[in-house]
Amino acid sequence: MKKSFIVLLSSLFWVISSCAGDSSVTPEKNPPEKENPTPPEKDDDNPDDGGNDDNFFKIPADQIAYYKSVDFSKTGLELKSQLSSLITTTHTQKLSYTPGVWEAIKATDLTPAGNEVYLIYGTPNTKDKPSQTEKYAYTRGKNKNGGNPGNWNREHTYARANGTPNLKNSDSGANTDVHHLRAADVALNNDRGNLKFTDGSGIAQKVNSGWYPGDEWKGDVARMMMYMYLRYPSQCQPKNNAIGSANSIDQNMIDLFLNWNADDPVSDLEKKRNEYHGNKNNTYAQGNRNPFIDNPYLANVIWGGKKAENKWK
Repeated sequence: MKKSFIVLLSSLFWVISSCAGDSSVTPEKNPPEKENPTPPEKDDDNPDDGGNDDNFFKIPADQIAYYKSVDFSKTGLELKSQLSSLITTTHTQKLSYTPGVWEAIKATDLTPAGNEVYLIYGTPNTKDKPSQTEKYAYTRGKNKNGGNPGNWNREHTYARANGTPNLKNSDSGANTDVHHLRAADVALNNDRGNLKFTDGSGIAQKVNSGWYPGDEWKGDVARMMMYMYLRYPSQCQPKNNAIGSANSIDQNMIDLFLNWNADDPVSDLEKKRNEYHGNKNNTYAQGNRNPFIDNPYLANVIWGGKKAENKWK
């Protein structure tokens, strides 16, 4: 009996000791730390994505001062309004139509050789030119300006008659705003007249009841029309100077210009003009810039549409 008691006591001691030292008992773990959610990235595959944030745009150092008043976290018509205010307040010199506009074009639209100006609606490819080769010249002597055949004159890409009200000779605003005035062959300028821009392909030409500016120039035209709309919101609405479907965000904008802006990248000529007019030290500079030349993607941030190059990436 005593022996049985001793055995039972020994067994109980062994069980208690085993449980106390059992390494298989798992201690309670600390709860896992929560990860901060990753903010959604901008959808580069969605051309209609107009979202934006301050960190998305990396504005070049030489343009930061000009755009410092603009809040680029804004989108749509809010951003449009801010850019409109900027290019209006910085338009400090209103050029005279004569000689101001002539001289400004001669200063900005020169070929590298410096003795000719580029002609809008002209074509650099001889094989693409119709029989009227002279009319479709790509360049012409800078001092061959005037109103006679073989001369170049001042083309209002936003046609005077299409403004509300019309752009008048006495107007020192839209009529002399050189951001939309280009050198053009006299005959080709007459062919265009007041025709509204329309879609097409190839060289500049009349298409049905509209005017196609040519593959070489359609991007230039689109960015000039966007500038004119922001600078003169009531007088120079795109819908009055183009044929096409209205934009869903802004009924005054035409989607055709958003397509052209994406399809035809900014040219060196556009950059040169923009740099000249953004520098107030230049004699015939207006003082303001065309934001859509600095960054064509701004058009998408405002109006959506076909995605253009983002130069501030």
